[in-house]
Amino acid sequence: MERDVETKRKTGKKIIFYVFGVLMVCVYIGMAYLMTFSSLFEQWFPSVIRYAVGTLLFLYGIFRGYRLVKDSEQ
Repeated sequence: MERDVETKRKTGKKIIFYVFGVLMVCVYIGMAYLMTFSSLFEQWFPSVIRYAVGTLLFLYGIFRGYRLVKDSEQ
């Protein structure tokens, strides 16, 4: 009986962490889009900085997505 409760807790935690991971990937890619293609940050950052940060955020979002998929397969 206690094993069933423990198994459900682990499964619930995995689902919560997976959903949080997907949300964070969306945030990183969304921020990359805003930094690169939006005029929202033009006032504060030069275009070279915006493109560099946007590219890094996009690459990091892709990396996090890859790790999320890779870890969920185990």
